[in-house]
Amino acid sequence: MIDNLRQWFETLAPRERLAVVAGTIAVVFALFYYALWHPLNSALNTARTRVTAETNQARWMLGIRDEARLLQASGTQTALKGQNDSLLSIVDATSRSNGLGEAVRHIQPDNNDKAIVSLQKANFNQLLFWLRSLQSDYGISATEMTISRNGDTPGQVEARLTLVRGAA
Repeated sequence: MIDNLRQWFETLAPRERLAVVAGTIAVVFALFYYALWHPLNSALNTARTRVTAETNQARWMLGIRDEARLLQASGTQTALKGQNDSLLSIVDATSRSNGLGEAVRHIQPDNNDKAIVSLQKANFNQLLFWLRSLQSDYGISATEMTISRNGDTPGQVEARLTLVRGAA
């Protein structure tokens, strides 16, 4: 087969030989670029972007960890507020005073001392401070919680909390 190609190539005029050689080189470069270089380069750029995003997320989590430790360490017991107020009114008022009023989407009472609260686009730091405030000031704690990141917005979360008075 190679001998047939060589014979065919030698029968071509010099100008045609030059065009065939140039075309062959162009096809080889195109194959190299589209079959190897471009996919590898794309994968490398995607990996770099992912590593950068994960690094930023890890830094953010480390900062929050330190804040959570500070909050946990500052737990001193005082007289609880709102003993005669309903759980719903306490949750509503404290969420607003802690900057989470817009994030609270639903408060569902389960009984007089239990409520399920749904939040969207809530600032994670404010959520932690609010939960700490509920625990230390009102004796209301989260017995169940589901928290997930809200897309690509750093610091924003969606949360579903079960708050219970007197469970701590």
